[in-house]
Amino acid sequence: MKVKDVMTATSLKFCSPETKLHIAAKTMKASNCGALPVVDKQKKVLGIVTDRDICLSLAQKRVKATVGQIMPTKVFTIKTDDDISTAFRQMRTNQIGRLPVIDEQGKLKGIVSLHNLINNTISNGKEDLGAFSSDGENLLKTIQAVTDRYNGKISVKEKKTSTLKRTRTTF
Repeated sequence: MKVKDVMTATSLKFCSPETKLHIAAKTMKASNCGALPVVDKQKKVLGIVTDRDICLSLAQKRVKATVGQIMPTKVFTIKTDDDISTAFRQMRTNQIGRLPVIDEQGKLKGIVSLHNLINNTISNGKEDLGAFSSDGENLLKTIQAVTDRYNGKISVKEKKTSTLKRTRTTF
């Protein structure tokens, strides 16, 4: 299955780096979403801002900040024709729950989230959420890695370069 088969595209909301935080938050509330891709005038993806980014910024009393001032400097994206297992791998290794979907020119086409992937897996009758794809990726491994960021556990990338040892649960 391809990313374009599960991504959100029709009701997609986004913002610019100049968008004020309160406007981004209102857009998220009205759209019932927790993240907005950040794009330039040509709709090329520059980043992504989450409701958590906004809350942490406001906690630091950065009320008049813009999205461009608080968004993470590194953005991970995926292409419309990439396989779902590529999305799993990107989310797992980078411990992120959402990926802006881009075309060959880097223009925003949609967004894929863990929510999309879970709903698609369940609605297609695939009750075995731990089933592995041909390249060893699966939904449960991805969810575990993304939620590990909240438990202070290191990412797969950091694990490769770190001498820290930790117990791993494998699916």
